[in-house]
Amino acid sequence: MSLWKYSFELASKDLELLKKKKQVLDDLLAANRISQPTYEHINKEISEALADVEKYLEAVICKMKSRVEDLEKQIGILEIFLANVEILHAAGEINDETYEKQSRALSIGLESMRSEVNEIKSALERVTPKPAETVKCGEEIKVTSESSCEEKLPEPSELIPEAV
Repeated sequence: MSLWKYSFELASKDLELLKKKKQVLDDLLAANRISQPTYEHINKEISEALADVEKYLEAVICKMKSRVEDLEKQIGILEIFLANVEILHAAGEINDETYEKQSRALSIGLESMRSEVNEIKSALERVTPKPAETVKCGEEIKVTSESSCEEKLPEPSELIPEAV
């Protein structure tokens, strides 16, 4: 499982759990099963935890958006390399075996990257922040190393050493 996916799912589950706790707390107060001071004390704790989880989730979402941008750039580069391999093969500059190896490697890389982009976009669609709470990824949000969603991919030139 990708680190971004784990972080996103964990934060989403925590957020849902805290929202349920808040709803139960509200229901307990409405049913006069707890006092107002008890409600206020627990509500403060839940509200603080909600704010922390929402901030963390925003940071994860920003990392996911950044990952999509990076993958889309890399997809473009691999598509250019694949086209170059096709041209070199058609022009007779590389043999069939080299063409097959490089073409297959590039195609596998493209498929993997496109799959991850689709998976991230699908996860992002499940999160619908309120308009006033739109995530601003340009701002610096402090996130622990556990939430880093950056995964180093090989450079495209490392995939096809014989091309160009």
